[in-house]
Amino acid sequence: MPDAYEWLSLIAVQQLERGDITEVTAHGRTFAVYDTAAGITVSDARCPHAGANLCLGYFDGKSVECPLHQGLFNATTGAALAAPATRPLKMIESRVQNHTVMIKIARPL
Repeated sequence: MPDAYEWLSLIAVQQLERGDITEVTAHGRTFAVYDTAAGITVSDARCPHAGANLCLGYFDGKSVECPLHQGLFNATTGAALAAPATRPLKMIESRVQNHTVMIKIARPL
């Protein structure tokens, strides 16, 4: 049975905003790529509370604050850390390979 997921290239590491959030639109979606103190992580760019673009939020190297209502999320785990955010941020499985950030997504049917 073939794997239901595939790894897709998202952005070259050298194109990232160092120590910050980089907005990347690819594969029909918008992603937030975080250069965290613990490494590079990727999430959906939209806040699960009200849909604001998290790439415009404040980032301290560990957490991202939503620019709309100041909900706070852990940029590594996606955990909601401060109200009004109650649902976790949708994190995307990612890895760095050959100096490129890659994401794991479902294969089209």
